Amino acid sequence: MYQSLIYVSRSRLELPSQAAEIDRIVAGSIIRNGRLGVRGALIFTERHFAQILEGPSGAIAELMGSIRRDPRHEAVTVIEDKAIDGYRFPDWSLAYWGDASYMDQHVARVLDKADALSRTQQTANLYELLQKLSQASHDQDRPIGRPSSH
Repeated sequence: MYQSLIYVSRSRLELPSQAAEIDRIVAGSIIRNGRLGVRGALIFTERHFAQILEGPSGAIAELMGSIRRDPRHEAVTVIEDKAIDGYRFPDWSLAYWGDASYMDQHVARVLDKADALSRTQQTANLYELLQKLSQASHDQDRPIGRPSSH
Protein backbone atom coordinates (compact mmCIF):
# COMPACT_ATOMS: atom_id res chain seq x y z
CA MET A 1 0.00 0.00 0.00
CA TYR A 2 1.30 3.43 -0.97
CA GLN A 3 0.25 6.98 -0.26
CA SER A 4 -0.74 9.49 -2.95
CA LEU A 5 -0.66 13.16 -2.07
CA ILE A 6 -1.36 16.22 -4.22
CA TYR A 7 -0.44 19.67 -2.97
CA VAL A 8 -0.55 23.16 -4.40
CA SER A 9 1.49 26.11 -3.15
CA ARG A 10 2.26 29.69 -4.07
CA SER A 11 5.75 30.29 -5.36
CA ARG A 12 8.05 32.75 -3.63
CA LEU A 13 10.57 32.53 -6.48
CA GLU A 14 11.36 35.80 -8.21
CA LEU A 15 12.67 36.61 -11.64
CA PRO A 16 15.37 36.39 -12.91
CA SER A 17 16.40 33.47 -10.70
CA GLN A 18 13.25 31.35 -11.23
CA ALA A 19 14.67 29.12 -13.96
CA ALA A 20 17.85 28.33 -12.02
CA GLU A 21 15.90 27.62 -8.84
CA ILE A 22 13.49 25.31 -10.66
CA ASP A 23 16.45 23.46 -12.18
CA ARG A 24 17.82 22.97 -8.64
CA ILE A 25 14.44 21.80 -7.35
CA VAL A 26 14.02 19.30 -10.18
CA ALA A 27 17.58 17.96 -9.96
CA GLY A 28 17.41 17.56 -6.19
CA SER A 29 13.94 16.01 -6.31
CA ILE A 30 14.95 13.40 -8.88
CA ILE A 31 17.76 12.21 -6.60
CA ARG A 32 15.80 12.40 -3.36
CA ASN A 33 12.61 10.85 -4.77
CA GLY A 34 14.61 8.00 -6.27
CA ARG A 35 16.33 7.35 -2.94
CA LEU A 36 12.99 7.39 -1.07
CA GLY A 37 11.06 5.29 -3.60
CA VAL A 38 8.77 8.21 -4.47
CA ARG A 39 7.23 8.82 -7.90
CA GLY A 40 5.25 11.76 -9.20
CA ALA A 41 4.93 14.86 -11.33
CA LEU A 42 5.48 18.59 -10.85
CA ILE A 43 3.96 21.65 -12.49
CA PHE A 44 5.45 25.12 -12.02
CA THR A 45 3.43 28.05 -13.38
CA GLU A 46 5.65 30.99 -12.30
CA ARG A 47 3.11 31.75 -9.53
CA HIS A 48 2.26 28.26 -8.24
CA PHE A 49 3.60 24.78 -7.74
CA ALA A 50 1.37 21.72 -8.08
CA GLN A 51 2.77 18.29 -7.40
CA ILE A 52 1.62 14.74 -6.96
CA LEU A 53 3.77 12.49 -4.80
CA GLU A 54 3.33 8.71 -4.55
CA GLY A 55 5.22 6.30 -2.38
CA PRO A 56 5.72 4.94 1.11
CA SER A 57 3.87 7.00 3.75
CA GLY A 58 7.04 7.77 5.72
CA ALA A 59 8.78 9.07 2.61
CA ILE A 60 5.79 11.25 1.67
CA ALA A 61 5.70 12.68 5.22
CA GLU A 62 9.43 13.43 5.04
CA LEU A 63 9.08 15.21 1.69
CA MET A 64 6.05 17.22 2.78
CA GLY A 65 7.86 18.35 5.93
CA SER A 66 10.72 19.54 3.76
CA ILE A 67 8.39 21.31 1.30
CA ARG A 68 6.51 23.08 4.11
CA ARG A 69 9.84 24.39 5.50
CA ASP A 70 11.15 25.39 2.06
CA PRO A 71 11.21 29.21 1.75
CA ARG A 72 10.47 28.91 -1.98
CA HIS A 73 6.90 27.80 -1.10
CA GLU A 74 4.12 29.50 0.81
CA ALA A 75 0.49 28.57 1.47
CA VAL A 76 1.21 24.85 0.96
CA THR A 77 -2.21 23.22 0.68
CA VAL A 78 -2.72 19.47 0.54
CA ILE A 79 -5.72 18.92 -1.71
CA GLU A 80 -5.70 15.13 -1.80
CA ASP A 81 -4.15 12.52 0.45
CA LYS A 82 -5.15 8.88 0.04
CA ALA A 83 -3.95 5.31 0.04
CA ILE A 84 -3.29 3.67 -3.33
CA ASP A 85 -2.43 0.09 -4.27
CA GLY A 86 0.46 0.95 -6.60
CA TYR A 87 2.21 3.76 -8.39
CA ARG A 88 0.13 5.70 -10.92
CA PHE A 89 3.31 7.45 -12.15
CA PRO A 90 5.62 4.42 -12.17
CA ASP A 91 8.00 5.65 -14.85
CA TRP A 92 9.14 8.89 -13.24
CA SER A 93 10.92 9.72 -10.02
CA LEU A 94 9.84 13.25 -10.98
CA ALA A 95 8.07 14.12 -14.20
CA TYR A 96 8.52 17.81 -14.99
CA TRP A 97 7.16 19.35 -18.15
CA GLY A 98 8.93 22.72 -18.00
CA ASP A 99 7.41 26.18 -17.84
CA ALA A 100 3.67 25.74 -17.45
CA SER A 101 2.63 29.35 -16.86
CA TYR A 102 -0.26 28.81 -19.27
CA MET A 103 -1.74 26.41 -16.67
CA ASP A 104 -1.75 28.88 -13.80
CA GLN A 105 -5.51 29.41 -13.93
CA HIS A 106 -6.08 25.66 -13.41
CA VAL A 107 -3.77 25.51 -10.40
CA ALA A 108 -5.11 28.75 -8.90
CA ARG A 109 -8.69 27.46 -9.17
CA VAL A 110 -7.86 24.55 -6.87
CA LEU A 111 -6.65 26.95 -4.18
CA ASP A 112 -9.65 29.24 -4.62
CA LYS A 113 -12.35 26.60 -4.23
CA ALA A 114 -13.82 26.78 -0.75
CA ASP A 115 -16.49 24.12 -1.04
CA ALA A 116 -15.53 20.46 -1.04
CA LEU A 117 -17.42 19.52 -4.22
CA SER A 118 -15.73 22.18 -6.36
CA ARG A 119 -12.32 21.40 -4.88
CA THR A 120 -12.85 17.68 -5.53
CA GLN A 121 -13.61 18.37 -9.20
CA GLN A 122 -10.67 20.76 -9.58
CA THR A 123 -8.37 18.23 -7.90
CA ALA A 124 -9.54 15.54 -10.32
CA ASN A 125 -8.86 17.93 -13.21
CA LEU A 126 -5.38 18.70 -11.88
CA TYR A 127 -4.57 15.01 -11.41
CA GLU A 128 -5.72 14.29 -14.97
CA LEU A 129 -3.55 17.13 -16.27
CA LEU A 130 -0.47 15.85 -14.41
CA GLN A 131 -1.10 12.35 -15.72
CA LYS A 132 -1.52 13.55 -19.33
CA LEU A 133 1.67 15.60 -19.19
CA SER A 134 3.72 12.72 -17.84
CA GLN A 135 2.25 10.33 -20.42
CA ALA A 136 2.86 12.77 -23.27
CA SER A 137 6.44 13.19 -22.11
CA HIS A 138 6.90 9.43 -21.97
CA ASP A 139 5.36 8.95 -25.44
CA GLN A 140 7.56 11.67 -26.93
CA ASP A 141 10.63 10.39 -25.07
CA ARG A 142 11.04 13.92 -23.76
CA PRO A 143 13.51 14.05 -20.87
CA ILE A 144 11.48 15.83 -18.19
CA GLY A 145 13.04 14.29 -15.19
CA ARG A 146 14.50 10.89 -14.94
CA PRO A 147 12.61 7.72 -15.61
CA SER A 148 12.67 5.62 -12.50
CA SER A 149 14.81 2.54 -12.54
CA HIS A 150 12.62 -0.41 -11.57
